[in-house]
Order: sequence, then C-alpha cells, then structure tokens
Amino acid sequence: MEFIAQDKQSKKLIERIKEIAPTKFPVFLWGESGVGKNEVAKLIHSLSGRKGLFLILGSFNIRNELVESLFFGYKKGAFSDAYEDREGFLKRADGGTIYLDMIQELGIEVQMRIFNALENKEFIPLGKSEPSKSDFRVIASSLYPLEELFERGLIIEKFLHFFTFSLRIAPLRERKRDIIPLVKHFCKGKMKIEKESEKSLLAHPWFGNVREIRNFVDKERAMGKERIGSPEVSPALFKKMIEEKAFSLPNLRELELWYIKKVLEHFKGNKTRAAKALGITRKTLLRKLKD
Repeated sequence: MEFIAQDKQSKKLIERIKEIAPTKFPVFLWGESGVGKNEVAKLIHSLSGRKGLFLILGSFNIRNELVESLFFGYKKGAFSDAYEDREGFLKRADGGTIYLDMIQELGIEVQMRIFNALENKEFIPLGKSEPSKSDFRVIASSLYPLEELFERGLIIEKFLHFFTFSLRIAPLRERKRDIIPLVKHFCKGKMKIEKESEKSLLAHPWFGNVREIRNFVDKERAMGKERIGSPEVSPALFKKMIEEKAFSLPNLRELELWYIKKVLEHFKGNKTRAAKALGITRKTLLRKLKD
C-alpha cells in the first residue's frame, strides 16, 4: 500500500522523507499501531536509489542460538545442520535496505550480538575466518521514540546514537484530511461515499489508524454494500489498544467532541434534540462545538 498524504502534516512528512531517502544514514520510524510505518519504510527504500532488496526483519523472536546463522550466514559444515553454504540476512541485503520492524521484539541479547555488524557492515559468517562486507541501509520502527524504548529497557543504549534520523508518523486523528482519501483508496472505486458518510468517517476516532480503515472497508465490500456506512467503535479493539498502549489516548475534550458529533449524527443534525439527549442546553452544545 502506498502512503496516502493529503493532510498538511502528511505532506510535510513526505517532504522530509524525500530529503532523507537519498542519504545512507539509518532511520528510525515511530508511531501508533497501524499508522503506516511499513509503508514509509518502503517509500524511503524506493526513493533511495538502492537497487538491492528491501528485507523486512522483525515481529518474531529469534532464538539466541540462531542469531549468527540467520544474520551472518554460514559455511557448509559449520554446525550439524549446515548442509550447504547459506547467506545471512545481512549479505542478502547488500545494496538494499534492512528494515527492523518493531526493533524491541528482537530482544536485548539479539540486539547486542548484531549491533556491531549493523554499524560497521562487516561480519564473519559461521565456519569462516575472513570477514564479509555488505552495503545495506538500516531502517527500524517501534510504537515509541528511542528514548522511551531505552528507558523501558527494550533497546540497548547504542541504538540511541545509531539512528541519524527519527521520524514520527502521526495518528489519523491528527491528520484527518487523509481519512477520506484512504477510504477511497481501499474502496477501489467500487463503493460510493456520500456526504453523511463522510461526516461519520471524519468523526470516528480510528484507534487502529490506517489498518482499521482498511479492515472496515474490506468488511463493507465483503457484505456487498454499494455505499460506505458509518463505522462503529469496536470495544474489543479499544480494549486491546489500551492494554498494549499501542496508541496515545485521546484527551477528554477529543472524546467529548467525538461523542457530541455522534449524537448529532443520530438526530440528523437537530441540535435541540441532540442537546436534550445529552442533558445540556442548546446554548451549551453550540459552545462545545465551537471550543
């Protein structure tokens, strides 16, 4: 999926990416679950001019005894199951990009054992005595900034100074002008979006960000609908996101405004009926909408 950028904040991010991409320096991406970190990483690689592979590593736990064989490769006979020479991740990424998706999931010991190779781009495959070199670029991602990851004990200190660039990808509630273009992108021209639906889509909090939009549209299409309906907050998703701390909780003002708009939508814009249902005066309702 391409990174949709119609909002002013997203356009600034794209401009920054265009500046960073041609360089050789490591990049760290962070932001809530589902905001599009993988797409940004792919975009950086595609704009870098590198002809090698874009190799995604992460979202899994590598057993410590397999770190060297997977990352550095090995020579036939290096250990009991080494039946042939095998290139590791680092060599396969020569001329390309290594993307460490959710870097903290690699584990502290794994990070310690691969850091020097990532920094120096030199390593010794198992069973060999001569070092091997590889010209790769490193991109990594997480839900949180580097400093917070280190404070939580999730990354080694060396990574704090390794990444030259750090980019935050904002959640959809901070770049609302991307919402409708994203819905249209996933609709693939097969469903209509009417004005009332647009209001609902823009008022929805989208706790799951771009991933939630994609899943919502896919469900609407699977049900054979010709028009996009109104999304509903999934209690299960909300609970899961809070437990994982996978997004920054909206403040009370944001939640209040969202709820007021949902009530207004229910009463088809009738402010008097909406105010009565909310237990406030019409004047108070108007004030809250303006604040």
